Amino acid sequence: MPDPAPALETRAVNAPTMLRAADVRPASYLKEDNSIEVVWSIGAAGLRFDWLDGGYYTEELSMDAGAVRLGRLNAGACLLDSHSTYSLSSVLGSVVPGSVRIENGEGLCRVRLARTPDVADTVAKIIDGHIRSLSVSYNVFEFQRTEREGEYPHMLATDWEPVELSFVTVPFDAAAQVRQRSAAQGGDHPCTIRGATASTTEETNMADEATQAADTTPANDPTTTVIEHAPQQRSAPAITATNIFERCGRSTDLGDTFARELIVRNEATPLTAIDFERAISDRLIEARALPTIDARAGRSGTENDGYRRAIEAAVILRADPNATVPEADATAAREFRGMSMMEMARDYCQRTGIGVFSGNKLEIAGAALGLRYGAHTTSDFANALSNAAGKRVRAAYDIAPQTFGPIVTRGTLPDFKDTNIIGLGDAPSLLLVRENAEFTYGAMSDTGMSYRLQTYGRIIAITRQALINDDKRLFSRVPTQFGFKARDLESDLVWGIIISNPTMGDGFALFSTQHGNLGTGAAITVASVTAGRTAMAQQKSAEGGFITVRPVFLVVGPAKQTEAEQFLTTVTAAQTSNVNPFAGKLQLIVEPRITDNSWYLIADPSAIDTIELSHLEGQEGVFIETQAGFDVDGIKTKARLDVGAATIDFRGFYRNPGN
Repeated sequence: MPDPAPALETRAVNAPTMLRAADVRPASYLKEDNSIEVVWSIGAAGLRFDWLDGGYYTEELSMDAGAVRLGRLNAGACLLDSHSTYSLSSVLGSVVPGSVRIENGEGLCRVRLARTPDVADTVAKIIDGHIRSLSVSYNVFEFQRTEREGEYPHMLATDWEPVELSFVTVPFDAAAQVRQRSAAQGGDHPCTIRGATASTTEETNMADEATQAADTTPANDPTTTVIEHAPQQRSAPAITATNIFERCGRSTDLGDTFARELIVRNEATPLTAIDFERAISDRLIEARALPTIDARAGRSGTENDGYRRAIEAAVILRADPNATVPEADATAAREFRGMSMMEMARDYCQRTGIGVFSGNKLEIAGAALGLRYGAHTTSDFANALSNAAGKRVRAAYDIAPQTFGPIVTRGTLPDFKDTNIIGLGDAPSLLLVRENAEFTYGAMSDTGMSYRLQTYGRIIAITRQALINDDKRLFSRVPTQFGFKARDLESDLVWGIIISNPTMGDGFALFSTQHGNLGTGAAITVASVTAGRTAMAQQKSAEGGFITVRPVFLVVGPAKQTEAEQFLTTVTAAQTSNVNPFAGKLQLIVEPRITDNSWYLIADPSAIDTIELSHLEGQEGVFIETQAGFDVDGIKTKARLDVGAATIDFRGFYRNPGN
């Protein structure tokens, strides 16, 4: 009983435009119309790599008259420079309409070269025979697939169309051609693949091979040598395309473009393991020797710095639509309006050519953050997110309320060493210098106290999970709270000194009877405030001289706020004895950290030293650093504050315990 006929498989796919080597005949040049004869195809078989299926196959173009669509070329298709379709300046000429034909298995036509000055040099090289390499781009609309045991699948293009011709410096080897996917070459187009089993096609294939062997002799042309790339058996390369993609995916300094270049090279001449490692190493050295990271160009045409600023602005405005960002950055950020964090991450991967084949959200998020195959680097996208978080922290730090501002002196320190404190009240007095007498030296005696900077900080982790969850708090509430906490820390340091009443360098407490700045507990009245003002006015320098100390600020806690406001309110008194001389003369400060009934009088720090608040020189305020996480699956943004505070002089303070 005969075996049943095997079923034929028909599959529809989207196929990219492809390229193939062609040939030029310089001796056919006609000066009168500036034209030359070219061979645009001989249909030779060649090994290719299928990006969709991940395997090799042998492609052959049928040169039968009914298999080739000649309409586009015969209509006067463009002759280009290196398949560049981006600019009109790339046009070197055009196909002479009606000259396209197929003779003896060869695709022939005449091309008319341009006479314009901008391409004169290139045209001259073509006429003189210096440029002989021609490449044809074409679309395949139907393949006939044949499979035989021990060989690569054979794909015969039975319906295809040449699109344009280009002169190139190095032609594409038909036996080692890799599919080129490019919008410039026409993008994808529908293609039908018809397949048959090996058992039903073996005899037909053998007959075809015999026919091909008989037809491979080129037409006699003394000026042209046409090399037919006959079908050949090739072993799979030791380094596979999968190996190349996996290795190049580990670093953004390599990427998909370099991977494709390696695959082309590997198919032409199989790479050894040593060659492969050397190529990777050379590429990394070359990339990292550049002064900047490779430019990231995408739909917006922006480079690294512009892209980062646009993403920063988009993330900030997404977290707070009322936030203030530079107008140019806000305009650039419109491209990302409405995108989720995952959509921004996917967009970044597409812009930078980072291959993410699975579509898995965790993989996309990790790739965008620079976490690929164990390599921890900080990507532009991660930098943009970290900068956005950092700007939110700094913005919150700048606007967070603080009550101690008017009573302290701000400064900077160059390092973290102990700094001795010298008060104005301990400076030497000026002495009379008589005529022809010498100036005498005075000594600055320090207070016996010192202070130093301390480092405070916390870390915000921008993880893959946060991107997938589209966690807006990561760029809204969390950075804002970090900024507020940094300001609160400074308030804790300053008010902690006043409330804790520390011991000074002379061995006495800041507020003490020995310092003459501690009153008897009383309500805020004219009498009690007068007593405080008098005590401050009677302060003297270390040498016993008078100094001018006047109270400017009345400081209370919430428990005494109403009492203080009533005291400072200006009212018209019926009798002189009822006049409040302090109304409108003292500035009220209400500090919630003062939880008891005590109240304070404090002098202007520009008149006499009070408290000094210092930051590390060059890093005033909160400082942001970013690092790729190892213990955290993402990017770590560290908010750091180097700050210190200390009392400089007790003479500018007065405390009353209240009642």
